[in-house]
Amino acid sequence: MAITVREYRDDDHDEWMRVHAIILSISHAWNYSIQERPGYEGHESTRLVAVADGSIVGLTDVRYDDEPGEICFLKDSRGGYVLEFGRLPEWAGHGIGKMLVDAAVEDAKAKGFRRLEYWTQDRKAQRYYHRLGLKPIGRHYRFRMRAPENVLNALRDDGIGIEYLYCACMPENWPLLKQKYDIIEQHPLEPHLCVGYEARF
Repeated sequence: MAITVREYRDDDHDEWMRVHAIILSISHAWNYSIQERPGYEGHESTRLVAVADGSIVGLTDVRYDDEPGEICFLKDSRGGYVLEFGRLPEWAGHGIGKMLVDAAVEDAKAKGFRRLEYWTQDRKAQRYYHRLGLKPIGRHYRFRMRAPENVLNALRDDGIGIEYLYCACMPENWPLLKQKYDIIEQHPLEPHLCVGYEARF
C-alpha cells in the first residue's frame, strides 16, 4: 500500500486528533494530552501527515524560532523544534518515521532553516533517533516532586495549594536531588531522562 506525506489540512482536524491520542497513549514523549490541535500562531511551522489509503497513519509538527534559541536548545542559529512526531502502532515497519523526518527536513529547507531538534523522554524514540544517525545535543531529567514545606508555606498564605512540582535538572545533579527531595516515582508521573537530537542539513 502506498504511503504519502502531505501538508496537514483543516479538514484533517478530527482524524489528526484521534491519531495523536493513540500515539500519545503508547509513548512517554508527551507530558500532557491536548484537546485542541495546536496552531502555532506567531511562528512559522511545518505540519505534515503521513497518509495510507486515505487515512492518516503518522504526523509531525515543527515550530520555528523567530530568534535563535527562542524555542530550540541550541542558539547558534534559528532552528525548528519538533513538537509532534509519531505513527500508529499498527503501521510499524513501513518506514513512516523516516518519511516524516525527511519531509520535515525538506520543508524546513524550503523555509530557509538548516536544522531541526527532536527531544524525547521515550526510550524507544531515543533508540530510533540514534539509528537514524541524529546527533545528540543535550539531556536532562524531567520529574515531579512533592513540594518542600517552605514552598508550601510560602504559597499557602495566598490560598495556593501545590499537588506537586514539575521540575528539570541536569543529569549530574540527579543523584543528589533524589536523596534530598521527595521525588514521585509512580506511573504516570515517574521521572524520565529527556534526550535531544539534532538533524542539521
